Amino acid sequence: MPLTELEKLHDYAYMHKIDIYSTYLKSEHRGCCVVSNGRYAISLNTRVVDTRAEELCTLAEEIGHVEAKAVLPFDDYLCPEYKHWLKRKNEILALRYAIQRLLPPAKIQAAISKGNRGVCGIARFCGVTEEFVVGALRYYERKRIRFYVSS
Repeated sequence: MPLTELEKLHDYAYMHKIDIYSTYLKSEHRGCCVVSNGRYAISLNTRVVDTRAEELCTLAEEIGHVEAKAVLPFDDYLCPEYKHWLKRKNEILALRYAIQRLLPPAKIQAAISKGNRGVCGIARFCGVTEEFVVGALRYYERKRIRFYVSS
């Protein structure tokens, strides 16, 4: 039986020695990625992440932080303005990785070809959140790849 995309991400994390924790966090963040002594850890916020689709999208984005080396270390001493800019840049890099991994153009086109013309249908077909599909469509539109999807 083939692995699901979520299982593949967990395998990837295991192979790259990335620890994954499910944690109840007070913040509204779905997840976070930290590095300490060269070792990465990902925490998924169980208070916010409560569906498989949310877990998949969050885990892919957090692994994107690792892949892009877009993680602020615990002991950073950056000025607040630079830190804010760097965090935003890191989020963009991580989201780009997640989109390319979970929703490449061929997968979106396959969903549309199967009759899923709306964001909701594409999300259901691909096993991701609607919010993630909207972000992916915007990302590809900026890259001049257009899909004809109803809202």
